[in-house]
Amino acid sequence: MSFLTASPGLAWWPLALTTLFLSLLLVGLVRRLALRSNMLDRPGERSSHTTDTPTGGGAGLYAAMLLVALLPFPWWSVPAQWVVVLVCMLPLVVIGWVDDRHDLAWTWRLSVQFAVSLGLVLLAQASQAGIGWPGATLTVSLMAVATFYLVWMMNMFNFMDGSDGMAGGQGMFCGGVIAVLFLVAGDTGLMQAAVALAAACLGFLAWNHPPARIFLGDTGSIPLGLAIGALLLLGVASGDISPPVALLVPATFMVDAGMTLLWRVARGERWYTAHRNHLYQRLIRHGWSHGRVLWVYQGANVFFVVPMIVLADKNPGTAWLTVGICVTLMVAVWTVSTAHLGGVREQA
Repeated sequence: MSFLTASPGLAWWPLALTTLFLSLLLVGLVRRLALRSNMLDRPGERSSHTTDTPTGGGAGLYAAMLLVALLPFPWWSVPAQWVVVLVCMLPLVVIGWVDDRHDLAWTWRLSVQFAVSLGLVLLAQASQAGIGWPGATLTVSLMAVATFYLVWMMNMFNFMDGSDGMAGGQGMFCGGVIAVLFLVAGDTGLMQAAVALAAACLGFLAWNHPPARIFLGDTGSIPLGLAIGALLLLGVASGDISPPVALLVPATFMVDAGMTLLWRVARGERWYTAHRNHLYQRLIRHGWSHGRVLWVYQGANVFFVVPMIVLADKNPGTAWLTVGICVTLMVAVWTVSTAHLGGVREQA
């Protein structure tokens, strides 16, 4: 059977290969542009890298996802919901690019994130206009929760994008898991959207694996968080993904970013400023290589988070208990590890 005539559920791999190729090519082009325009991330006291490195690679990742959605694949009718997500990602890519070059104020960036998130959620209500977003009868309170969730996902990926391969690896993992969940549920359109996201992240990782030759930058980390958050919300709204499973998919990032943020707020620190207090950053400061940190986090995803997802998905009656056990164990690991590494405060 030719892949051109295969059913959408079986023909994901040419889409993945096309997106992978485009991502490899476009991220490489962005890297050349960044080098020529001196768009470099220079090491500072709160950086985990030691050499000037081109940044803004997320522009190539986004362009790959956008182009593959525009290509006339005969077996992928791009879901309207995914078109909305791609459109909402664009202003974040633009603002991120400007921020990577000129360091915008955090209040401005956060305002744009809230505006984009609210806009995306409001478009979900426009089913009568042909958007076709599942769960278009969201209440005002649920819309507020969805908006804050998307803002959190964007900032979570931004917080965790401080080590080679971290955000790209997590994006590939989340995209792959979400694709499987949509495939099992029979939603091949959004399954292929998640495949495209995972493949774009893999193409970026070819440039970003340790030692990184280009960084994702705010250009990529914030839109990537929005895309993953939106796919999970789509799955929950349609019933394809249960809320407990949706919380488990990004659990490794959620716990490290969430616990670090709570500790900083509790200690009266300026939580919105750059720092090196995340567990992955502390590991690097204490001698771990970027590659070792990447493999440990992805190992936790594959060997711990995935079994928890399967357990929650197969046993919906105890799914929230599974989430509680998973989060409790991960918080315990975070707490013991940070204590062993010298506490929560950043060391000189």
